[in-house]
Amino acid sequence: MTLRPTRRALAPLALATLLAPATPRAQTQPGSGRPVTLFAWSAVEPLLRPEIPAFERASQRRLRLLHLPWAAYRDALAARLMGEAEIDVCAMSDLWLPEFAHRGWLAPLDDLPGADAIAAETRPACNQGMTWRGRRYGVPYYTDSIVFLCNRAILNRAGIAAPPESWEEVVEQSLFLQRRGLVRHALALPLTADPWLMEILTALVYAFGGTHVDADFDPVMQDPDRGAVRAMRFLRDAIHRDGILPPTAPQLAEPDILEAMADGEAAFCLAPSYRLRSLNDPAQSAVAGAIRVAMMPRGGPRGTQESCSWVRFFAATPTAMAAPPRRAGVEAALAFLAGHGPGDRYPMQKSLLLEGGLPFCALPLLEDPAVEAAQARWSGDSAILRRQAVLSRPKDLLAPWLSDWMRSATPRIMAMLSGAEAPEDALPRMATAWAALKASHG
Repeated sequence: MTLRPTRRALAPLALATLLAPATPRAQTQPGSGRPVTLFAWSAVEPLLRPEIPAFERASQRRLRLLHLPWAAYRDALAARLMGEAEIDVCAMSDLWLPEFAHRGWLAPLDDLPGADAIAAETRPACNQGMTWRGRRYGVPYYTDSIVFLCNRAILNRAGIAAPPESWEEVVEQSLFLQRRGLVRHALALPLTADPWLMEILTALVYAFGGTHVDADFDPVMQDPDRGAVRAMRFLRDAIHRDGILPPTAPQLAEPDILEAMADGEAAFCLAPSYRLRSLNDPAQSAVAGAIRVAMMPRGGPRGTQESCSWVRFFAATPTAMAAPPRRAGVEAALAFLAGHGPGDRYPMQKSLLLEGGLPFCALPLLEDPAVEAAQARWSGDSAILRRQAVLSRPKDLLAPWLSDWMRSATPRIMAMLSGAEAPEDALPRMATAWAALKASHG
């Protein structure tokens, strides 16, 4: 069977049983006064919806939740903020923070009540991802990184004792599995032009010992030794020379990859670690219990086990923070979303992990026995998950001009994946475009 794009997808959370609507949908409870309006991507809705009544009783405020699917969310949020729509709190990604903060669409939260206490109990990488030019802009939703997953049942049937430790070994094992007829294409990667593409490509660039830019945001992606050239060559060859990725790879989205893994049609993939929860759930996966995490394979002579991490969080709009009545509602909503307090602290982040496998930013949860047991059960080895998290770092391209650059870079990435343009030709052009945008921003 040839892997082709499909509309079927595993639920991102065990709680997420509702289909994402084509237009925003509101969840409100009766009450008086102006509601606090929260805009988020649709996977957030099933998590928050059951908690809204408790928030409204405790705060004596209504909460209106609007949501759109992840793929459409970023552009829709930008349009609403440019149009000064009445949004008080929004779900945010570190991918967009530099641009949104630079444009003045988000309000710093350094003086939010309890902000310092929350930051002190938050993983440093999460704090870094919510900070731009020394100002803090959010309270955590979750953090994660791209991990290397393998189907141990397929490897066992082929007599392969251990997962690959390098991308060269990934090719060797994949070809062996394909020759044995166990899979048609052993590797599955989401390479379509959607918001996940940057995380996947950055993880591979890091694994091959490269970066896109240096510490001063000057481009090095075009450098054959320390840039993105080796990683992009690997992807091109995996599709067109080795055939371990299907010809349709540039059209495949994350749901397609998850379906291939869940149906036992692929042996290896890159995915967020939280997908281990659903891939090992018998209700969602035909190979539950077989999907295991391994350390990121090293690529080429400069290879590392590093990967790409990110943080998603909740932020506030300047107009909401500037008006005292609205600010009070924002503060109440962010305190609720942060879940910081006495007793069973960070209940929302803990619930995200236990119910959906989403890793957390709250440091105290590292010592929670229920959290440790859940991670070990889904992954097969929670120590690997923790080690990979330590070796993961944010995207190096987080700059205010990233979205502008991506508009010209994405067609070149697709051209490299299709074989129409060589990495040695495309990446210097992408570097030139990046340098020009950096110069225009001062």
